[in-house]
Amino acid sequence: MVWESVSTAAGLFWRRLGMLVVANILWLLLSLLIVTWPAATAGLFHLVRRVVQEELEGSPRDATLSDFWDGFRRYWLRSSVLSAIDLAGIGLIAVALVFYGGSTQEPLRWLVGPIGLVGLAWITAQLYVFPLLLQRPGSRPWEIMREALLVALGYPLSSLSLLVTVLVLLIAAVALAGPVLFVLFSAIAMLQTVALRQIVIQRGEPGMAAP
Repeated sequence: MVWESVSTAAGLFWRRLGMLVVANILWLLLSLLIVTWPAATAGLFHLVRRVVQEELEGSPRDATLSDFWDGFRRYWLRSSVLSAIDLAGIGLIAVALVFYGGSTQEPLRWLVGPIGLVGLAWITAQLYVFPLLLQRPGSRPWEIMREALLVALGYPLSSLSLLVTVLVLLIAAVALAGPVLFVLFSAIAMLQTVALRQIVIQRGEPGMAAP
């Protein structure tokens, strides 16, 4: 399923390369302010989702750059709350790993393994957080986070393969640097959106059709 998601996302990204590069640059600029990073990320995913709907679901409305700003305005609050939950979870897991990992009592150090697995599940769930934010417009941020965790746990092989793919892209981007950064984040957003769509189709949710 991951290879299908990668090939589909690559094709869509190539067809709308110009607009997605501009959106990627906007995301980079807005992310520099830090406080606007969640809203900018929601805007980027909103635009990507509109491209997917147009290309794969036959949406009568064309995706345009204005969809970025529409997503920015519409989801800024929920995306900010969701990002705060994400950071709190990561911080709590990191503190627990440091505390139990540095403990001199052997039974407490045994908890490092289970906590590490919880951390891996939390990181993997991030792949689905923003796509689900748009997929579930009526859900509260903590409900979206819970569903993202359930998806990551329910599809472990696909989720871990997707995580490895994203990490490889990030490592390649860091190694190459330069112009790669102008396409990387839009490409990853496309891959995450398509991957969640494949899962939603596999689960047989109403209103979704295979390409």
